[in-house]
Amino acid sequence: MTERPAVYVYRYFFAGEEAGEGRLEVRPEPPGAKATLTAEVNLPLPKTRQRWQTETDAEGFSLYFAERVEGRESRVFTVERLEEEGVVLVSQGKESVALPFVAPYHDPLSLLLALPRLALEPGEVARFPMPGGRVYVERLADLEVNGRMRRHYRLRPGLTLVELEEGLPVRMAQQVQDHVFEAVLQGVEEVKRRRRWV
Repeated sequence: MTERPAVYVYRYFFAGEEAGEGRLEVRPEPPGAKATLTAEVNLPLPKTRQRWQTETDAEGFSLYFAERVEGRESRVFTVERLEEEGVVLVSQGKESVALPFVAPYHDPLSLLLALPRLALEPGEVARFPMPGGRVYVERLADLEVNGRMRRHYRLRPGLTLVELEEGLPVRMAQQVQDHVFEAVLQGVEEVKRRRRWV
């Protein structure tokens, strides 16, 4: 997914109804990658605009993660790995806390980018650290959709299901209250020009 710059366009659905669109731009940036997900989500109130960014190391673990959500109010959350200082700096608004850096970890976007490289057989589970906790990735039985095979994963906590086809996340689904929120890949675009990284 990170061999060359590309933009992955997703359509969102909530309870079977259209609920917005997302654009995931991924760029190889040796030794790792940079990715930005910009999403317009039109759930039944509140309508939000979200922007997630990640920078990864050579193994695909998170070096920097930022989440910005704009809706009724705006909030920004960042996590930065400062290995030389031996800390992970977590910031929300004007508040920051430094946690000891113990081991490489994933953020939500770096984990999505890492899924195609995981060598898990159906039934196997991998555990990865995340700031403030951990995430479990379980390989489920492969699915056949329209004559094509998809690798199928369950991520916990949150019970997110991810389907990969030829290494690309083509469908993601998560339970939200009594309904299912889905992201379905609509297409892949080449990146025509380099955007400034903020």
